[in-house]
Amino acid sequence: MSIPKKAKKFSCVKCGSPFEIYPPDDLHKTASRDEKACEIRGSIKMDYVCTNCGATNTLYWCRPQNHADFYHA
Repeated sequence: MSIPKKAKKFSCVKCGSPFEIYPPDDLHKTASRDEKACEIRGSIKMDYVCTNCGATNTLYWCRPQNHADFYHA
């Protein structure tokens, strides 16, 4: 049985309208607007369109340290 994914709350960069997003998979659990915050660990870029104003909000999903990271610490 899989664990339900928790929604993350963000607001539109243009109008400020709140929206919820969900992780794309079980590995990428942290969302950021800053691609550099995720680049070392790998990221998934996803665009979300605001239902209020139609603006595109780009977010990057980061994964936590993987097993290989522990061997190179």
